[in-house]
Amino acid sequence: MNYCIKWISLFSVLLLSACGAQEVELNVKLVGQGTINSAAGVDCSEPCVAMVKLSPPLIGNKRVKTSATPAPGFVFLGWNHRSCTDSEVCDIEFMGLCVDQLLCITGMMYFEETIRPVFVDASYLLDSGWSESAVCAAFSSGEVECWSRYQGDEVEQVPALNNPQQVAVGGNVACAQVDEGIHCWGFPNFLPQGAPQVYPPLEMEMLGSRICVLDQEGVKCWGTDGPRETPEFTEPANLRKQYMITPNLRGNQFCVDDAGEEKCWWG
Repeated sequence: MNYCIKWISLFSVLLLSACGAQEVELNVKLVGQGTINSAAGVDCSEPCVAMVKLSPPLIGNKRVKTSATPAPGFVFLGWNHRSCTDSEVCDIEFMGLCVDQLLCITGMMYFEETIRPVFVDASYLLDSGWSESAVCAAFSSGEVECWSRYQGDEVEQVPALNNPQQVAVGGNVACAQVDEGIHCWGFPNFLPQGAPQVYPPLEMEMLGSRICVLDQEGVKCWGTDGPRETPEFTEPANLRKQYMITPNLRGNQFCVDDAGEEKCWWG
């Protein structure tokens, strides 16, 4: 009898999980002027906590499409979330944990997520960079400002910079092009080392603790262990980081356009 009651209870919970939406908190730490919206229950034009409705069946991690809309005169820079790029649309992933620790037959418990979307005044913006953990902007005033997912970490502590013109962000490290070359700051153990001489104008991008620039001499990359190897190029242009899926790996890669061909590498 007890055995039957147990399985009837489990089956009832499973039906509830499959048929009813579950709500979970989304903490929106909005910076600047803009709105964050989702059909799942998000409508924020200032910092807020929204209750997001997750669609059944409530098994596995869930993704919720969320949009960022800048206010007039502002531009969107990024979300500060592991699921997102700098696109104005992000499928925010909510992580789930099996309630019964066995077959998830009783559904999943979902955890609160935090995003820190950043909007800045477009009239003062020179350049910007993003990662899943931080967003930085260089302004015409000569200042660089960074906003990380976890407020107060090393990336937000921008040092004095001499005429910053470009900025790039990789994980918990940021770099700026200044008059002396490339200046980086952030978590000490992840700072790129052994920067080569660069010759502006240039393009610059970062992945984690690795940085690549495209200047008048070509593509140059380095990281915590010094210079990094790159593919052979003919006429590289449009240096960027781009999400790629290969048979063995998935994630952001460095990419350039080279004589009509896209070439990408992990850095």
